[in-house]
Amino acid sequence: MSVIDFFSFLDAPKFLRQEWKDATNKIIDSGVFVGGPAVDSFESEWSEYLGVKHAVGVGNGYDAILIALKALGIGHGDKVAVPSHTFVAPWLAVGAVGAEPIGIDCDENGLMDLNLLEASHHLIAAVIAVHMHGQMVDMPRLCKWASKNKVRVIEDCAQSHGARINGKLAGTWGDFGAFSFYPTKNIGALGDAGSLVTNDEGLAHIARSYSNYGSKIGHKYSYQFHGLNSRLDSIQAAILSVNLQYLDLWNLKRQEIASHYKLSLEKLGISFLPNDENSVYHHFIVLSENRDESRALLKNIGVNTEIHYPECAEISYGQIVKKDPTSRPKMATQLAEKTLSLPISPWMAESNIDKILLSLASKNVLASFIVK
Repeated sequence: MSVIDFFSFLDAPKFLRQEWKDATNKIIDSGVFVGGPAVDSFESEWSEYLGVKHAVGVGNGYDAILIALKALGIGHGDKVAVPSHTFVAPWLAVGAVGAEPIGIDCDENGLMDLNLLEASHHLIAAVIAVHMHGQMVDMPRLCKWASKNKVRVIEDCAQSHGARINGKLAGTWGDFGAFSFYPTKNIGALGDAGSLVTNDEGLAHIARSYSNYGSKIGHKYSYQFHGLNSRLDSIQAAILSVNLQYLDLWNLKRQEIASHYKLSLEKLGISFLPNDENSVYHHFIVLSENRDESRALLKNIGVNTEIHYPECAEISYGQIVKKDPTSRPKMATQLAEKTLSLPISPWMAESNIDKILLSLASKNVLASFIVK
C-alpha cells in the first residue's frame, strides 16, 4: 500500500534539491559558516520581499519571539496577551522574559478573538498576534486598538509567510514580525532558522545585539545586554535565498490544493476551518466529531495526518508552571479536540490529492467525521 505522508521532502523536485546542493557547496567553498555574505544577502532579500527596512536572522522562531520581547523591554510585571490555542512557543517565550502570558480565546477561524482582547480587564503591555494555519489576525483592527492603548505588537508569522491583508504582508504591521523557517514552513530552511523584521532602526540594532550575546554592533567583546547566542548560519541563509524565489509560487499551489479540498468537502458535508481569501494554507484544517477515529481510519488506508494542536497552549503552559487554569477556553478547547490537518504541500502530486479525497469519501471515514 502506498502511503501519503503529511509532508515529505522526498516530494521536492530534483531541480530544487540540486539548487540546495549547489548553494550548500558554495558556502563550503567560501569557508564562512556563521554570518558573512550569505546571511547579509538573505536578510536584504527578505526585507525587500516584505517591504520592511530591517531583517535580522536568528536561530529559530522561538528565539525570534524571545528577542522581540526583550528588545521591547517586556519583562517582570508585564502582561502579554497570547492566543489560548497555538503552538506553545509564544507562551514559553513570554514566561522566559519573566512576564505573564494572558490567554485570549479564539474565534471560529482559530485566531485570537479580538472582541475578547479588547474587552479584557488586564493591563496589557504587549500582544503576540499569532497568524495561525496560513491566515492572518485582523491587523488593521488590532493595530488601531494597540496604538490607542499603547500596547506593543509582535506578529508570530511562523505559519503565514507571504500572507497579506490589503496588500500588506504578515510581519510588517507590528513593532516586530517574528518568523520561523523550520523546514516544513511555507518557506523553510533545511534545519532550524528564524528571523525578526521591523521598520524601526533602533529596535533592529537592539535585536541584533541580543541575538549575538548582547554585544555592541561592531564591538565583539563589548556587551550591553544579557543576550543569547541565536544567529542564522550561512548554509541555512543560502538555502532560504533559494527558497524565497519560489515562495509566491508555492503559496499559489497551496491555495489551489485548498480549493480542491473545499469543493469536495462541501459536497461530502465535512466541516473545515473557515479561511479568508488571503490564507496561504500552511495547514488545511478539517473538523471531526471523532477526530482520533478519523485519523486512525485514514492512516489505515495510507493517508497520514497531523493535529495542530492536541491541547491548548494555555493548558500546556499551566501544566509547565504548575498553575491550574481558572477555566478552560471554550473555542480553543473545541479546536484542540476536533481539528485534524490534511496533507498539503506545494509539491503534492495530483494523484495524491485525488486519493485523499477518495479516502475521505469512503463510508467508514465519512461516518467518523459526521456523527448524527
